[in-house]
Amino acid sequence: MSSNIHLKKKAFALRRKGKSYNDIRKALGIKSKGTLSHWFSNLKLSKKSEKLLGKNKLIAHKRGLFTANKERSARIKDENGNAYTYGKNSIPSLSKKDLLLIGTALYWAEGLKSEKTGNLSLTFSNSDPSMVIVYIKFVREILKIPEERIRAGIHIYPSIIPTDARKFWSVTTGLPEERFYIVTQVSRASQGKRPFNILPHGTVAIKINSRVQFHKVKGMMHGIIEKASKI
Repeated sequence: MSSNIHLKKKAFALRRKGKSYNDIRKALGIKSKGTLSHWFSNLKLSKKSEKLLGKNKLIAHKRGLFTANKERSARIKDENGNAYTYGKNSIPSLSKKDLLLIGTALYWAEGLKSEKTGNLSLTFSNSDPSMVIVYIKFVREILKIPEERIRAGIHIYPSIIPTDARKFWSVTTGLPEERFYIVTQVSRASQGKRPFNILPHGTVAIKINSRVQFHKVKGMMHGIIEKASKI
């Protein structure tokens, strides 16, 4: 009986220090939360104790949120990783026919398609090096464009060093550095305030001056449209 009274006194002391029921149960080894509820039913806390209790509840809430967010982030990371792996493994080995379709789709999305210009050219622009690598493979292996006919330009912002941009896109495309012309631009919207790292290497433009190749790729695009409608 005396041990129970001693335990109860300790529980009261902890409660007056602003400890939660769970904290007290863990500290004193009390299994039932109902025991504490019974003990504290008539307990009047001082303003200082109530303030401490409120502070500790806030800390516990934040700790709980942090733990929950951490667990959620870990779960999302696993889900994303599994989805990425599934997506990657769902792509089989690619054939030349697949490359033709992919290259055409890339030009459809990112290429110049207007016929209003005087000299028609096959012009593809993008800042994603991985996309550019796939497209340049399409140019070489499907369109069979000779190396000397492939022209390239880089649109950069004042924060980008031209020589670095040339070197980067030369390595990416396999084209010689001297093949790249540079255009430095500042959009009216950004007025030079654009974050320096948003396009660290600028935007590359792969250009083939050929009316025939332009119409060939447009034909491929419309071929996809017609065949897709019959699926």
